[in-house]
Amino acid sequence: MEEFQQDIHRIRELLATKREGMSITDISTRLDINRNTVAKYMEILQIQGAVDGRKRGTSKVFYLTERIPALSLKKVCSHPYFVVDMDGMINDANHEFCTLAGITADQLIRQSSEMVPLNLPDGTTLQNLFRTALKGSEQRARAQIRQGDRIVPVTLVMIPVVFQDGRPGVSVIADPENQNYELPKRSHPPDDLLALIDDEMEYVVRRTAEGITLYVNETYCRAVGKSREELVGRPFKPLVSPEDNVRIQEHLASLSVKYPVGTIEYKAVMANGELRHQRWQDRALFNSRGELDTISSFGIDITEQAITAQKLKKAHETLEESIVQRTEELRGINRQLYAEIAERERIEEQLLLAQFAMDKATDMVFWIGQNGRIRYANDGAATDLLYEKSGLIENFFGDIVGGYSPEEWDRLWQELKSGGQVSRETHLVKKDGGRVPADVRLTYFEYRGREFVYCSSRNLSERIRMDQALKEANKKLNVYSSIARHDIQNKITVLLAYLGRTKKAVTDPRLLDYLGHQEQAAKAIRTEINLTRDFKDMGIDPPEWQDVSTLISAVAGKYAETPARIWIDLPRVEIYADSKLEHVLDRLLERSLENEDQNLEIRVSYRVSEGKLLIIFENNGPGYRPEEKEGIFELKSEGSGSRELFIAREILSLTGITLAENGEFGKGARFEVKVPETYYRFVPGTA
Repeated sequence: MEEFQQDIHRIRELLATKREGMSITDISTRLDINRNTVAKYMEILQIQGAVDGRKRGTSKVFYLTERIPALSLKKVCSHPYFVVDMDGMINDANHEFCTLAGITADQLIRQSSEMVPLNLPDGTTLQNLFRTALKGSEQRARAQIRQGDRIVPVTLVMIPVVFQDGRPGVSVIADPENQNYELPKRSHPPDDLLALIDDEMEYVVRRTAEGITLYVNETYCRAVGKSREELVGRPFKPLVSPEDNVRIQEHLASLSVKYPVGTIEYKAVMANGELRHQRWQDRALFNSRGELDTISSFGIDITEQAITAQKLKKAHETLEESIVQRTEELRGINRQLYAEIAERERIEEQLLLAQFAMDKATDMVFWIGQNGRIRYANDGAATDLLYEKSGLIENFFGDIVGGYSPEEWDRLWQELKSGGQVSRETHLVKKDGGRVPADVRLTYFEYRGREFVYCSSRNLSERIRMDQALKEANKKLNVYSSIARHDIQNKITVLLAYLGRTKKAVTDPRLLDYLGHQEQAAKAIRTEINLTRDFKDMGIDPPEWQDVSTLISAVAGKYAETPARIWIDLPRVEIYADSKLEHVLDRLLERSLENEDQNLEIRVSYRVSEGKLLIIFENNGPGYRPEEKEGIFELKSEGSGSRELFIAREILSLTGITLAENGEFGKGARFEVKVPETYYRFVPGTA
């Protein structure tokens, strides 16, 4: 509350230095007070009559003024007067003025001021004086009032007033210059007027220049808890703080002939000991010599208003704190929102890039619904199959990929949904009916409740052409190598024959030793030539998916007449290997049977370890010593056993399959075929 009074006092002090006026923004900037708070203070000051405002350009400026409450003037002024509002309409007129003008109050009230029978002899218009007085400056002018045939010269005193709603106005007091003119008698005796003043809620005090109380009304007496007799004739000293007392003295000292009216607010202790806020408007009356004669003061209790203003200020501060807090929260939310927007833009960019990559992929890509209809096809699919991109949508997948009827598609869907993956080489049907060889891979996906099969297909036309060309080249090379091998073998046979005859004809031991070495070299060359025959067809045909259990069963049938017992414990599993896989399996079984034991048993089993498939050939024979294990896979000049295992290992390595012997000596041989994770697949329902 104290701060509220201090802020208003600072505003009045600032406006006192700026007679031309200041805007609310200027005041807020100079005093560092919130602009909305300044606007509330200016509204209070306007209601008090302490400031006025006017338009200047696009803004409104406020300046100090001293206005008397129009209601208070009516209580204490006994001279003829009438009151004009800011629109120039007569708001009030006392009985004395109506008698002086010879006109009734009903003829004046709510009429234009031009209806007043006044003449200004010097040519000044009454409206110009009104406009100047409305701005807060007291005006004086000589005039004449027509009273029938009689002219009464008067001095007009135009005093700025303020109405209860804060609007400005002008009170025009007419003082007859003729000393012999008697003012009409009031309709009520002075005692009645004093009684009326005593009954008012406002405080009324009149004192001398020295501060001696001449009159106080009953309202003030009740407030301070003293009788009129105790106050009149004594110095007027309200019970205030020393600081406010100094302010009051400075305020009274500032009153002058030019500025006779002033307003001050302070806190005073009342009869019940309560501290109350009061606002006083003091009007100094000067004699003809310009000396201070008396001071008429009108005061009101503004405690409730001050409390309300303080509550308003506190609410405003709370509101500002809340605004600051909410603003910070909004900033935090905005920062989070910006981060989310940036993240979404990044994800969107990735999605667009992924979509672009899928659209432009060289492989054909399809998304297929549960009903077998194509939901999406990329540019590669449209180009290879001679369709418009939109023309593939909603086509049945079986019409594009041969070999799938609606019933077969339903079975395939269930298989894929249960976790399977289908990969096969087939053909795709072009729009013109032509066929495109392709490798098709199908995978089931579910995303946010939406199910579909992702299909990627690679056009194998170019690969098939290259394979065909390579196959033709290999055939020709095999023909040439066969001819060369046949010729070399013939010549080696001839060479060995001549070496044999020469050995029979020669008896010199030294020459016989030389001939023996030559014969061994010729036989080694023949062995190498025979090895090229074994390799001549390896890799000619492309690798393919082959059922291991079926192949082993077929190979085992060749050894049904042997005394060994062969146990096969394999599910239906396919591996991706060279077309010579059956030959490799045959060699492994054959090697496992190289034992004359009548109780020999061979077991073929499997297991999956670290994602790799192990196909195991093991027997109950003596096995191999540790130092022999790698030697059995080496290419040697003598014998064909190690050569066969060497060739078997090389054939398997074409598709990344390894072959090793891991048996324990004395317990039997154990050959392990290890197949990489993506190079085997179990036939559904058998693993």
